[in-house]
Amino acid sequence: MKDKVRSTIERFNMLSPGDKVVVGVSGGADSSALLFILNELKDLYGIKLIAAHVNHCLRGEMSDGDEAFVRDMCERLGVECRVLRADIKTLAERDGVGLEECGRNVRYEFFNSVCSEAKIATAHTLSDKAETVLFNLTRGSALHGLCGIPPVRGNIIRPLIDCTRGEIEEFCNGNGIEYVTDLSNFQCDYSRNRIRLNVIPELKKINPSFEAAILRCTGSLAADDSYLSSVARELTEKAKTDGGYNAAALSGAHEAIRKRALAELMNKASGAVPTGRQIELVDGLLDSGGGVQLEGGVTASVKNGVLFFKDKPEKHEPVCWNERFVDNCANLPFGRVELKIVHRTDRERKQKINKKLLECCFDYGKICGSIYCRNKSDGDAVRLGKRNCTKSLKKLFNEKKLPLEERSRVVVICDDRGIVWVENFGCAQRCLVDENTTDIAEIQIKKDEGCNYVK
Repeated sequence: MKDKVRSTIERFNMLSPGDKVVVGVSGGADSSALLFILNELKDLYGIKLIAAHVNHCLRGEMSDGDEAFVRDMCERLGVECRVLRADIKTLAERDGVGLEECGRNVRYEFFNSVCSEAKIATAHTLSDKAETVLFNLTRGSALHGLCGIPPVRGNIIRPLIDCTRGEIEEFCNGNGIEYVTDLSNFQCDYSRNRIRLNVIPELKKINPSFEAAILRCTGSLAADDSYLSSVARELTEKAKTDGGYNAAALSGAHEAIRKRALAELMNKASGAVPTGRQIELVDGLLDSGGGVQLEGGVTASVKNGVLFFKDKPEKHEPVCWNERFVDNCANLPFGRVELKIVHRTDRERKQKINKKLLECCFDYGKICGSIYCRNKSDGDAVRLGKRNCTKSLKKLFNEKKLPLEERSRVVVICDDRGIVWVENFGCAQRCLVDENTTDIAEIQIKKDEGCNYVK
C-alpha cells in the first residue's frame, strides 16, 4: 500500500522538498496509517511533519482517550503534536449548524492555524470518496459533485485517496500500527453512516470491486468536468463587456457550458456556491431581462443586453456627535435637546399632570461637572433606575429591536462621571429623582423629521 500512496503523491505532485505538512490525526485506522506512512517517507521527500488532533469533546472519556492515544503515538514516532480541545456541541448550537459541519470547520481552521504556510494532509480514502459520490447523488448534484473528493484542493492533499478502508486496516494490522475505533461510526444517526453501513454493502453484492469502479468513474468525470470548465471560462472571457457580460453571447452557448459559466460568475460575485434554482433564474434573465437576488445581498441583473452583478449598498457608519449644553440647550445634527429646571415645590403638581414626566427627567443636583449629550459610543453601559443590573447600550438596543439606522439618533445625556439618561430607556440609577431631590431637569427632544445622520 505504501507504493500506492507514493504513486498518488507523485501523480498529483502533492509534496515538494522543504514542505511543512500538517497531518490531521484522529487516531483512527486511516489517519494513523497516513501519519505512519508519511513519517517513513519524510526523508525521501524532504518534508517536516506536524500532527494535529482536535478533541471534539462529544464522547466524554472516550474523546479524551483518543487524544491521549494520539499524543502517545506521536511521541513514539518522534512527530511534533498539536492538540485543540473544542466543545463542538456548544459551538454548533451557537452558530446554528450541524455537528458534522461545525466539526469540519473547526478542524480545518485549526489545521491552518498550526502553520500558515503548510500543506494539510487529511486521511480521506477511496471508501470516503465512494460515500461522498453516493451522498451527492441523493442530493441531485451536478457533474462536479459526482467527481467526489479531489486528491488536491488548494493546500489540502489526500495521499490515501486511492486506497480503500479495507486495504488500510489490513496495512495497519500487518505493520503493527495501533488505532482507536470510534463507535459512533457504527450508528445510523448520520447520512454518511447509513450509506457506509447499509448502501455500500448491497452495492458490493452486485460488484465486489465497487470502490475500484467508483475510482474509474470519478476519474473520467473529473476529466470531463475540467474540460467543460475550461470551455465555460473561455465563454465568459468572450462575453466580457463594459460593466458586465454580453447576455446574447451567453444565451447562445450550449446549456451545459452556459449554466456552468453562470455558476462560476455567480460564485465569484457572491462568494457562495449557487443552487440549481438560482442558476435557472439567472439563466432566464438572459433573454427576458430583470433581476435576481443572490447570496450576500448581491443582485444579478440584465439590462440593455448586459448581465451585471451589483453588491448591496455599502453600510455607512454613523458619525459620532457630542454637544455641550449652553443655557440648558444643546443643538444636535438632527434637532435640539432642551432642559427645563423645575424646583421640587412644583414636582407634585407636575406629577399629577403627567405621571410619565419623571421618566424624562433626572436629579439636576446629582450632576458631576459639565453636562453634554451625544450618541452611543462603543463600550457604553448603564445601570438604569428600574433595573438591578448594568447593561451595555448595544444589548438594550437589541432587546428593544431598535433598527440599526435609528441607533445613531438616540440621545445619550452624560456628565463628567458617565451616562445620566438614555432616550427611550430612562435615567441612570445614580441620578434618579428621589425624596431628597431639589431641582429636577425635564428633558425635551425635538428632532427634524426624516434625518439619519450618517457619513
